[in-house]
Amino acid sequence: MTAFDPTDADVRRDPYPSYHWLLRHDPVHRGAHRVWYVSRFADVRAVLGDERFARTGIRRFWTDLVGPGLLAEIVGDIILFQDEPDHGRLRGVVGPAFSPSALRRLEPVIAGTVDDLLRPALARGAMDVVDELAYPLALRAVLGLLGLPAADWGAVGRWSRDVGRTLDRGASAEDMRRGHAAIAEFADYVERALARRRREGGEDLLALMLDAHDRGLMSRNEIVSTVVTFIFTGHETVASQVGNAVLSLLAHPDQLDLLRRRPDLLAQAVEECLRYDPSVQSNTRQLDVDVELRGRRLRRDDVVVVLAGAANRDPRRYDRPDDFDIERDPVPSMSFGAGMRYCLGSYLARTQLRAAVAALARLPGLRLGCASDALAYQPRTMFRGLASLPIAFTPGG
Repeated sequence: MTAFDPTDADVRRDPYPSYHWLLRHDPVHRGAHRVWYVSRFADVRAVLGDERFARTGIRRFWTDLVGPGLLAEIVGDIILFQDEPDHGRLRGVVGPAFSPSALRRLEPVIAGTVDDLLRPALARGAMDVVDELAYPLALRAVLGLLGLPAADWGAVGRWSRDVGRTLDRGASAEDMRRGHAAIAEFADYVERALARRRREGGEDLLALMLDAHDRGLMSRNEIVSTVVTFIFTGHETVASQVGNAVLSLLAHPDQLDLLRRRPDLLAQAVEECLRYDPSVQSNTRQLDVDVELRGRRLRRDDVVVVLAGAANRDPRRYDRPDDFDIERDPVPSMSFGAGMRYCLGSYLARTQLRAAVAALARLPGLRLGCASDALAYQPRTMFRGLASLPIAFTPGG
């Protein structure tokens, strides 16, 4: 294989053949633009837990790329770009809001949201899972966590996606322009919401961060950047994962039938969907010092990308890694990261995935609503998600 390049159109459509080659032949690979790609599960986990593989340099690279302005000022402070001690400080502030005990209150709300979103489609016997279910579900859930009005999901989603595209290695000049425009409206919206919460009080994540600000634990800019981060990562990744999960089941009708006969397998099915085709495909680091990894010498300032999507197909970790099997023993995957950077929103994401998959699996005659080769993926490298996913089913189901 020539130098691996995640921006290549064929790789974006289906990265798994390339991952297969990397895992077996070059697990620490010098790819396009002299970027290192790490694919094996044990190595990905080790890199994510090693402070020598830092985020600060990535923040500097990104802020230089987008240029001066509000976009760099706000998004440059997001928790994803922080190393210790700032990463631990910010995570410590917001962590309690993401505990299972705190999030259980949202479970009936999420189940009700799925039912509400499906209801208009039941008479038609058709819908687009991405546009009509996945995105509004994920946005309403994260807005509920923050204490923001669910009715704002449309505008907030547009701003969030425009800002989020600037974080991808394949971002274009037009993506940057739209990101700069969106962040001004986004930041103004968050500031008004914070002022309202200051007046009215509350017990949501906004209130928690305002209290941290009063105690000197978060700056005002960090609050705004954290809200932007949670809205983007909390809906983009979950919405994409819902689409990927449904497509995986549709592409394996025997597994869909098994789930219908055995609804007790729902949790295992969700874990297999997360492993088999994760929405978060990669994470980027930059070295603080020279490091040796599997006999390769990586130099200070080298960019290192860990491939979660490849790690989840590592034959050293999983038996029959390219098979989709919802009865697979639930061995944790790398889809939510590892160590201190393990995804805060994993419980909330799983709750949404279970609700969406369970509801769709119950639809009689569920099938893909277009030819499989007509499906298109969004032009991203870090995230993998369908642009749309039409389905059909028996009306009235």
